[in-house]
Amino acid sequence: MSDRARKLKFKTETKKILDIVINSLYSHPDIFLRELISNSSDALDKLRFMMLTSPELASDRELRIDIIPDKDARTLTVRDNGTGMTDDEMATELGTIAHSGSRGFIEAMDMSDGEKTPELIGQFGVGFYSAFMVADKVEVLSRKSGSDEPGQRWSSTGHDTFSIKQEDNIPEGTSIILHLKEDMSEYLDGYRLRELVRKYSDFISYPVYIETGEEEEKEEEEESKKPVNTQKPIWTRSEEEVKDEEYNEFYSHLSFDIQKPLSRLVFHAEGTTEFYSLLFLPSTRTMEMLMPDYKTGIRLYVKKVMIKEEADELLPRYLRFIKGVVESGDLPLNISRETLQENRTVRIIRKALTAKVLSWFSDMLENDPEQYEKFFMNFGDLLKEGIYSDVQQREKLADLLMVWTSRSGDERKSLRKLVEDLPEDTDRIFYITGSDRKELASSPYLESVGKADVEVLLFDSPVDEFMLQSLGEYKGKKLISLLKEVDIEDLTKAEKAEKKNAEETYAGLLEYIKDQLGDRVEAVRFSPRLKDSPCILVSDRNDPGEMFRQMMKTMNQEIPEAKKILELNPVHPVISMLQELYDKERSGDRLKNYVNILFDLGQIMAGGRPGDPVAFGKRITDLLSGT
Repeated sequence: MSDRARKLKFKTETKKILDIVINSLYSHPDIFLRELISNSSDALDKLRFMMLTSPELASDRELRIDIIPDKDARTLTVRDNGTGMTDDEMATELGTIAHSGSRGFIEAMDMSDGEKTPELIGQFGVGFYSAFMVADKVEVLSRKSGSDEPGQRWSSTGHDTFSIKQEDNIPEGTSIILHLKEDMSEYLDGYRLRELVRKYSDFISYPVYIETGEEEEKEEEEESKKPVNTQKPIWTRSEEEVKDEEYNEFYSHLSFDIQKPLSRLVFHAEGTTEFYSLLFLPSTRTMEMLMPDYKTGIRLYVKKVMIKEEADELLPRYLRFIKGVVESGDLPLNISRETLQENRTVRIIRKALTAKVLSWFSDMLENDPEQYEKFFMNFGDLLKEGIYSDVQQREKLADLLMVWTSRSGDERKSLRKLVEDLPEDTDRIFYITGSDRKELASSPYLESVGKADVEVLLFDSPVDEFMLQSLGEYKGKKLISLLKEVDIEDLTKAEKAEKKNAEETYAGLLEYIKDQLGDRVEAVRFSPRLKDSPCILVSDRNDPGEMFRQMMKTMNQEIPEAKKILELNPVHPVISMLQELYDKERSGDRLKNYVNILFDLGQIMAGGRPGDPVAFGKRITDLLSGT
């Protein structure tokens, strides 16, 4: 065996990343101990899982984590007897900042049935490098569990390089030795270390021991013989016996989110299937949560063994923003990814958990509207995704909607509450869609219901068109878009008569306008819905809408552009003026220019722009100058 050390360079800008870790990522150096204990827990989880399919790895030894302060040497060691690392694993996992050792472990290992193993926890990367907040040198001694090869010593001062050297007499598992900085002596004190373990890592399911030297007091020496942590998973403990700070620390451990969670749900289901769950709502949404391939934050445990880190079978995709843990004793430990998806118990858990989560949201909406507003602002679009993807839960999800309305100003309203307050004989709910809520609030499309003092829903999110197409109605009331042509059956008797009279009176003008606009419009009609504006452009009732079309483009799916219908206000002075021109000088350019201006005006009022802005400008100039 060579006693020479290999000297290697880090694969990322280590110094720069370390500066971020030390100065920005963590608010206090205490966090380093939580991160190292979590990594040790991951290594023990991996070994425990490997024992299921490799019985030769099993032994009677206690799986444990030891913390060893040495005041004379000024070192602090965090040791576990978990899976350990080989030479190459050390170079890869400790040589790349933020490299996920657990992910590599999963990708490399196959189960006996040919399926990949479920993913485990851990990120042997940024968390590990938090050690350099308190140490100016870090050494890692490790030997792979079940291997006859010698162990390895990894060493670095956290700058450009690290070294790896083979050594004999290294036990199975991993020991991280921190050579503490001069001002970090507090982390050599047994009482201080116990305080930190109980504060940050009490939920770790393996015993954590703090060893003391001979010079320590007898009381402290006795303490070293007992685990510091309770070893009882936080999700199986009664909510009354767990402090908010403990839940928040667990959430931070689980999600790598430095902010406190917005809310939490502790749920113990009993009956034919029993499971424990602890779920959290993040305070903010990340862009990644909107991506189709974003993995859920739910970890699945079976009899205290982590089976899968991203168990997206446990909740629908639209709830992927939820972080948490689910543990069940009713699932087999050796369940594979394929059978996990088809397992009857998993389906029962998913159904019960989804119902409980939606009830959680409903209670928040009812009892803490301010907190719910924060939640909906971040995750409302994902609930809307559920409305068009989950038929079974569609009504419950619609009950959770918060909406802008033509009367709500800067405050959203609960759709459920709004509809409950409507007159009993109301059978329709009107809405308009767009990209700017404030523009929608003053849209000319509101004219058709303005005088009736009807509250119109304003939808300004790209997912709203998908949602509305799927929803169709709510609480027995039809959802009607004011951006689409009026169904003749939706008109009153008086409006039908007004429409018929206008089409007879202006029949020639209607035909002339359609001829001038040609294939730019599907049709030209009169509509009694207009009160103040001379015209609007509306879509065919079957058109999915512009927002829907734009969203499909982002998914590389094209939907043909639909021609608009030009609706005219039969009692507007502009129509009378056009009729007069039609009667007297229809063969000239003046009437033709006015028709084009009218169409361009409709495009602008619809939130668009004229097809030919230069020609539009010239026509307006001629109009203003009287030429």
